[in-house]
Amino acid sequence: MPVVLTVLIAKTLLRLSRVVGRGGGSALPGLVAERLDPQIGTKLAKRIPHGSVIVTGTNGKTTTSKMLARVLTDSGERLVANRAGSNLSRGVVSALIEHISVSGRYKDTMGLFEVDEAAMPAVAAMIQPRSIVVLNLFRDQLDRYGELDTTAGLIGRGIAATKAQLYLNADDPLVASLASYATSLERVSYFGIDDVPTTKLTHDVTADSNTCPKCGRALNYSKSFFGHIGHYKCPKGHIERPTPAMSADGITLNDRSASFMVKVEGEDHQAKIFLPGLYNIYNALAATAVGNGLGIATDSVLESLSRVQAAFGRVEVVSVGSKRLYLLLVKNPTGFNQVIHTFLLKNKQQNVLFVINDNFADGRDISWLWDVAFEELTAQHHTIDVSGIRAADMALRLKYADMPVRHTNGSIGKALNQFIEQLPENGTGYIVPTYTAMLDTRKKLGRKVKLSGVWE
Repeated sequence: MPVVLTVLIAKTLLRLSRVVGRGGGSALPGLVAERLDPQIGTKLAKRIPHGSVIVTGTNGKTTTSKMLARVLTDSGERLVANRAGSNLSRGVVSALIEHISVSGRYKDTMGLFEVDEAAMPAVAAMIQPRSIVVLNLFRDQLDRYGELDTTAGLIGRGIAATKAQLYLNADDPLVASLASYATSLERVSYFGIDDVPTTKLTHDVTADSNTCPKCGRALNYSKSFFGHIGHYKCPKGHIERPTPAMSADGITLNDRSASFMVKVEGEDHQAKIFLPGLYNIYNALAATAVGNGLGIATDSVLESLSRVQAAFGRVEVVSVGSKRLYLLLVKNPTGFNQVIHTFLLKNKQQNVLFVINDNFADGRDISWLWDVAFEELTAQHHTIDVSGIRAADMALRLKYADMPVRHTNGSIGKALNQFIEQLPENGTGYIVPTYTAMLDTRKKLGRKVKLSGVWE
C-alpha cells in the first residue's frame, strides 16, 4: 500500500480516537498502519531530518524523555515523540504518523522515543537512532520479560542492530555490560553518581543484578546506593564500574527538588532540578549526557532541566480544593522503595493510598510486593488506605509488615473519594498506584479538577 494512503488511514483513526476519548490515539493508528504496511515505521523514520534518540530501561523512561524533550526543544529542535508513553512499536509508529503531513513530510527535525525493553530489537532496527540511552535494569513484570538476563539480551539485540552512540548507566552492572553489543567502544559513554548523602534502606533487598555477568560471583561494592546500583567490582577482576564521562556529586535532596554538581571533563557545573529523588538525578545525568553528545553545552542543558515539570503520574501534584495530592507511580520493588525513601519516611503524619492493579500493563505477577521495604513504615507516622484490583493482597502484605490499614476498598473511585474527604484541610496525601491504577486515578481526578491529557 502507498505510504500516503497508509498515513491518511492512520491519521483518521488517530483523530477518531481522540474525539471519542479512547486512549488519545497513542497505539491504535500505529497498529493498523503496521498491518497495512509492515515497513511503514522504517519508511517514516528515515524522513526525520536530524535522526532520532531512543530512551530505554526499567525505570525513568518517561521522565528522562520529558527532560530530553525540553533540552532538545530549547536548542531549536522540533520533536516527533511518543509523549503519551506508548512505548511499543505501535506507539512509536503512531507518533511518526501523528507528526507527518499527509504529503509525507515532517516539519519536525528530530525524533525522541521512549521504548519498552522487550520492544527494543524491533524498534531500534526500525528507527535506526543516532543515540540510545539505557537507564537501568531492575526486575519488572516477570510474566512479560522473564529474568534480567533476558531483558538485557533484548536491549543488546536492539543496540547491535544500530550504529547509535550509546549512553549507559555506569552504576548498574548489567547496563554497563551492554557496551559489548556496541559496534565500536568509541560509541560508548557512561554516566554515574560519585556519592550520595543518604543511606540505603535497611530492608532494601532488591539487588537484582549484583553478580558478575562473566563468572557469576557476587560483586564487591565500595558504595551501595539502592538495589544493585553503586560502585562495584568483580572479586576475580572480570568487571568493575567504568569511569563515567559525566558524574554527579555534592547532592542535596528534598521531597520537591534535587541540587547537585555535574562533572564533565574535569569541569564542575551546578545543577538543580525540581524533581525529587536520587533516581531523578540519574535521569538528569542521562539527559545531560545525550544533550552533550548532540552538541549542546552542559550549562544550557542544565538550564533547560531546571524548568522540567513532572511527567503525568510521576511525582505529579494535583490540588483538590485546599488539599494537595502526590501521584507516585510504582512498577517494581526498586521503584517502590525509592518512593518510600523519598516521600514516606518523614517525622510527621503521612496519609497514603496504595492502589494496586494486575492488568496486563501492570504485570500479572504481583509477588514483587513482598520485596518492597514496607517494614520501613510505622503506624505512628503513616495512615494507610489500599485499593485496586489487588487491594486485599496489598493489605495482606502490610499486615505482615505490622502496618495497619485504615480502609480497604477495591473500587478506586470510592477509595479515592474517601481518601480525599478524610485528608485535613490544607493537608497532603500520597497516592501510590501501579500503571493502570494511575491512569484510572487520573481519570477520576480529572472529574474534580482540570488535568492535561497524557498525550499533551
